[in-house]
Amino acid sequence: MRSNWGIFRSAAVLVATALQLTACGSTDVVCPAVGWVSTITVRLEGDLTAVDHVELCTPAGCSVPVVASAQPAAPKSAVPSPPADPSPSAAPFTSARTAINSWLFTVRGQLPEDVKTRVLTQDGTLLAGLESRPEWTRAGGSEECGGPMTTPPITLQLPRRQQ
Repeated sequence: MRSNWGIFRSAAVLVATALQLTACGSTDVVCPAVGWVSTITVRLEGDLTAVDHVELCTPAGCSVPVVASAQPAAPKSAVPSPPADPSPSAAPFTSARTAINSWLFTVRGQLPEDVKTRVLTQDGTLLAGLESRPEWTRAGGSEECGGPMTTPPITLQLPRRQQ
């Protein structure tokens, strides 16, 4: 009789384990590690001669340009420099010029509902500005796990320069 009880107990444990594994496998969604970014493209049309850079702003702050890493300096000339202001880690976007009339902004954190585009000269003079509401759509991933989002490009018409 003891041997029958041992077989019954082993079978009961196997059935309980199988039920738990089946229940877990059917309802859990396993998402990959976050490794995606969401972007906004800004395109300028018109006279670009005075344009130095483009900023994208929210109430949290404005974009900062992505700075290409420089070659390490020789040990004799290595002098620490003060941190740039504003802090790139606190900016809601980073920006990179991708063409003569186009900038790509990478969103950091939550997707903004409203953005303000500012086109500036080298001395910081505002050439043009535009407030807009991005229409975000999923560009990959899934509803359960998230994924990169994108929006149609923001196009800004620059005024003609007075001569």
